[in-house]
Amino acid sequence: MNRTTLSRSPGNPAVVLCGYLIVVFVGGALLAPWVWTLAQHWVPGSPLAAQPFRRYVDRCLLGLALFGLWPMARTGLFPGWSAVGLAWRPKSRRELSVGLSGGMLSLAIVAAMALGFGARSWNSGHPGSLLLSHAVRALGAAVAVSFIEELLFRGMVYGSLRRRFPIAVSAIVSALLYALVHFFRRPDPPDPVGPWTGLVMLGRMLSGLGDPSLVFPGILTLGAIGWLLAWCRERTGGLWLPMGLHAGWIFWFKSYTFFTAPIPGHDAQTWWWGSARMHDGWLTFGVITITTALFVRALGGFQKAADPSLRNAP
Repeated sequence: MNRTTLSRSPGNPAVVLCGYLIVVFVGGALLAPWVWTLAQHWVPGSPLAAQPFRRYVDRCLLGLALFGLWPMARTGLFPGWSAVGLAWRPKSRRELSVGLSGGMLSLAIVAAMALGFGARSWNSGHPGSLLLSHAVRALGAAVAVSFIEELLFRGMVYGSLRRRFPIAVSAIVSALLYALVHFFRRPDPPDPVGPWTGLVMLGRMLSGLGDPSLVFPGILTLGAIGWLLAWCRERTGGLWLPMGLHAGWIFWFKSYTFFTAPIPGHDAQTWWWGSARMHDGWLTFGVITITTALFVRALGGFQKAADPSLRNAP
């Protein structure tokens, strides 16, 4: 960013963040029907055109969220792009490795317990070509999702809030937003698609938040994950440790149903073991809680922020 941007007086982070979220959700919902229409006319019959309409809403929300990073930076909330936590430092490689190991190991414990106690069975019948294909997809998703979500939630949302508010407020708000966006429902496709269909679809997707049976305990698990990632961002001053943890978890979320299969008769215990999504069981919540406690202890408790741009925050 240039000096004009750096010298600009920061806006109120709460106001700027609310405006950003309104633009992303409303704008993405209004944009989705137009993108869907273009796909039907330009590439009819293609895999892109055959995607369900809710996917268009999802991708338009994500696209606007990423595009909105630049105007968010222009508000003066960030004293430079390095302030979002992407500066590469001598410790970054180690932080990334430690995070990846912690993320992989924590959910490997959940998977091992589900196998050991007979809640799921090992699925080892995949041919080599399918194993390679899955590895490429899972690793690709782990890298892409961890980078995008950490940049958005810990780099932008947490970083902007932290420059005005204490760590507890900033971490809880960013963790809550992170958890909520993972509970979109998958409603049936609308017919027909019109200019306002995106808003209708967004409302149906958000309706899942009103059903406690669909939300708990998954929202607690994802909230704990969001809090831990924000804490790691605070203590290390960068996104590399959170990104490593996130990538390890995403790999397991994508691989759990590939390497294991449900055993008939254990449906009644889904509340404990979780479903194929893995994060919606109390066992996963317990393991993530223990993982959080271990990382908080390892990172030194409530010490001063490692990021110089956060050190003047309350």
